Amino acid sequence: MDVECSLCVLKFGGTSVGSGERIRRVAQIVAQAASKALNEGAPFPVVVVSAMSGITDQLLRIAHFARRGESLEWRRELAALRDRHLQAAEKAVHDGMRLAELRATLEEALAGLEREAAGCEGYVDAVAAWGERLSVLLLAAAINDLSLPGVAAAPVREEVIVTGEPQGHAPSEPGAVIGAEPLEEETRARAQQLLLPLLQGRGRTVPVAPGFIGRTPAGLVTTLGRNGSDYSATVIGAAIDCCEVAIYTDVDGVMSADPRIVANARLLPALTYAEAARLSWFGAKVLHPRTLIPVAQRNIPVRVRNTFRPQMHGTLIGPEGKYHSGATAITVRRRLALVTVESTNMFGAPENAGQVFALAARVGAAPVAICSSSGHHLSFMVEEQAAASVVSLLQHDLGHWRVSCRPGLAACACLGSGFTSDPMSPARAISALARERIPVISQGASEQGIILIVEDGDSERALRCLHRDLIAPVIPLVRHPAHEKRLEALKAR
Repeated sequence: MDVECSLCVLKFGGTSVGSGERIRRVAQIVAQAASKALNEGAPFPVVVVSAMSGITDQLLRIAHFARRGESLEWRRELAALRDRHLQAAEKAVHDGMRLAELRATLEEALAGLEREAAGCEGYVDAVAAWGERLSVLLLAAAINDLSLPGVAAAPVREEVIVTGEPQGHAPSEPGAVIGAEPLEEETRARAQQLLLPLLQGRGRTVPVAPGFIGRTPAGLVTTLGRNGSDYSATVIGAAIDCCEVAIYTDVDGVMSADPRIVANARLLPALTYAEAARLSWFGAKVLHPRTLIPVAQRNIPVRVRNTFRPQMHGTLIGPEGKYHSGATAITVRRRLALVTVESTNMFGAPENAGQVFALAARVGAAPVAICSSSGHHLSFMVEEQAAASVVSLLQHDLGHWRVSCRPGLAACACLGSGFTSDPMSPARAISALARERIPVISQGASEQGIILIVEDGDSERALRCLHRDLIAPVIPLVRHPAHEKRLEALKAR
């Protein structure tokens, strides 16, 4: 996109805009970034925002009830949704005239949502899209309410992303959405059309665009699938040739392990695209697995930052070589099953492994990890919920092979160049689990890291001991003898 200044994308998730107070905090971050761009030549921000936390689920319930003709239920949900957004407006915007204007705009949008729900006949994405449409109104108004000199924002009320047709059929249960894939060239043209007028000239305006949602060339509203909001930010970032995508969430960045399980998890200051993608694949929740695909092709870095601690620099993710990290991190992917296929007929016929995976793909089961293979057997991990379908299909189509399945497992992945550069890392990992009497069901290693398969029930304990022995030893508190004597004296009183 040919604009006078370089651009950055600031993306804010549902927890970041989960209340009026949080929306105003986000507005301050955006306004400061815009002011820095105008006064110091920093990249000018383009904002991508999610629905308020929990709103997409509520919209899916509205669509579910509406499709079943349960008018009372969906109208009750809609009333609660309306109240939450109007309450958020009260906290996000303080100026009376701006607040009145925002209320009127929200009411107009909510009337559109009501009409959409009333006419919902099976396709839920059109209803699910309204969370982001309401968020852009709230955030743009909150940015303008701050009245920073020269800083103005405008809501982008149309979908920036152009997608193909959604895959599959309309889901029948609440909580499900249909994902569609972005069309690169069409999205680039659409971004030119919607964003360029706001970004050109001396009076540049911050565009506040909806994440998660898109539109087909024929005009059908789509979404990028469950948790596709981060993905939408990098799709837009690639379309406008930005210099960085910053994803604001509720953690300081990518950690060396899940901080809810490992108390002394460390912030990773830098990761390569490959390291971040594998961490996401093996269970790290910070990034959606598809997030890096659009920007990696253009070497655009992604920075993961904390909305509530904006002074932290977060984790920078970029191309290998330019962003050599030496990082080490351990993550766990749970609720897996080990499928093993054995047959003497496989000896000397490695092409049969491709046949096995092709059959698994027919039931939508991508292998999580390949544990072992030889001329006559193949072992791989799949999601536990898909294991029965995989085994049934393999037994049906490859009846002369023996197929076995072991559910209730988890994959502990020790990933990053910090592990692979140390030839002793696999031995240290096995020893760490052995000391805790955690049996290793299977294992694998590659240039990207070490994969250890354990019982699901042992997974959190395995994560803690691997992190302790391979990344961050827990240093016990040692008290001076004189201090111990004082404690004893106090106890005796």
